[in-house]
Amino acid sequence: MSYYQTKDGVNLNFHLYGKGKPIVLITGFGGYQEIWLKQISYLVDMGYQVLTYDHRNMGQSERTACGHTLRRLTTDLIELLDFLAINHAAFIGHSMGGSVLFALIDSKPSLIDLACIVDQSPYMLNTTNWHFGFMNFTAQNYKTQCQKAPDIKETLHGLDSDVTHRLNLIKRKFPFNRQSNLDLLQEHIQYDWRDLIKYTDRKMAVFASRQSPYYNAKFAEWMCLNNLHIKCAILDNCGHDIMAEVPSQFNQLLRHFLLASGYLPGGGN
Repeated sequence: MSYYQTKDGVNLNFHLYGKGKPIVLITGFGGYQEIWLKQISYLVDMGYQVLTYDHRNMGQSERTACGHTLRRLTTDLIELLDFLAINHAAFIGHSMGGSVLFALIDSKPSLIDLACIVDQSPYMLNTTNWHFGFMNFTAQNYKTQCQKAPDIKETLHGLDSDVTHRLNLIKRKFPFNRQSNLDLLQEHIQYDWRDLIKYTDRKMAVFASRQSPYYNAKFAEWMCLNNLHIKCAILDNCGHDIMAEVPSQFNQLLRHFLLASGYLPGGGN
């Protein structure tokens, strides 16, 4: 078990697997790095190095009342990459991890060879002209709505059984306290990354779920239409946790994106 201590003194748990060009997997709000179980083995077998980690106050990382902002999470990632001497990589961000990736594109784009966003809209607040926000959240109601966990099932048919087993073990040991992270949730929801999406020159893939309980999957099409560097795929038969619900389908799409973009296995950072 490996830890990195951030410059503000918080211990982050991380795991580094395999050798080759690095791929960084970023979890969402309340997420655990074990959600990527089926991607880790697949990518390592392809010949990549894979980095997973838990955000501060989540998973196996240290519990802290400090730094509950998207920018601080992004800084944590930048520091961890520097510690590991990873100067550039491919990144995959799920849910709020996608927002961390948006923030990384904004703050240090030179780190990013490729970006993959998994079921995360670039703007989470619905307006009269934007219908791709999180559920029914608006600028007027999101603070109230955040107070309670959504009363929905996040997946369509459940997670892959191997992922479920691994997650259940780690969740019992390191439970997530949603209440102590509400400030992060409310802060993260407000960001509007639509202009960044229009103007970034980073190669990007967006994977959305047609049956996602959180987002209208057409946000992915909007991203593609507004930037020629972005490709999208809308998957069926899954909910929000695409990579852990239909891992074989997800992995094949990811493989195609990596290889078609010239991010070939082997070599190093």
